[in-house]
Amino acid sequence: MRLAILESGHRWRARLFMRSVRRLSGQRLDPVAQTALYRPRFFGAPMFAFGSDVLRGPSYWTAAEREYLAVFTSRLNECPFCVRIHTETTRVESAGRLDVDDIGSVRPQLAAVLPLLEKTTRDPAGIRRSDVDAVRAAGVPDEAIADALYVNLIFNVMNRLANALDFEWDSDEHVRLGAQVIHRINYKLPRLLMR
Repeated sequence: MRLAILESGHRWRARLFMRSVRRLSGQRLDPVAQTALYRPRFFGAPMFAFGSDVLRGPSYWTAAEREYLAVFTSRLNECPFCVRIHTETTRVESAGRLDVDDIGSVRPQLAAVLPLLEKTTRDPAGIRRSDVDAVRAAGVPDEAIADALYVNLIFNVMNRLANALDFEWDSDEHVRLGAQVIHRINYKLPRLLMR
């Protein structure tokens, strides 16, 4: 259920920013950013800081691989909004080399972490040391396992938010533009808006 307050209940700075985005791009600001700007101190600033660090900070995984992990988790959670944008962002970040529909397009270490993320999403109480040991045996360092789990955490939260609030894209062009924006800003909204 889309909440009207997330469309129009923002502070004046955020409203001005959203109007500017629409005028400059011809598209509305995406629903994730709109939600973040509604109560930036409560949700937006902490989540975007965490997301920017996890999805674009230093990591064993490339930005494209982390986007791939986002798509993987979003599919498990049946979140069409997130699958759509992060599929396109995976394509942008990998220059088309990673195909979210072809496990053969990823390196073996990335494929090895997917069963752990699936279990974390679907049966977290069932995770055992052996699940993590299987990923280690594939040559994935502990830091990379932690990073993959952080991506999984973000999207287990964001998928539920997007599904609960009925987030949607206006068009394929809106998705393409959104992926380009994510690529350029690395999940960072202007600080002035996040205070």
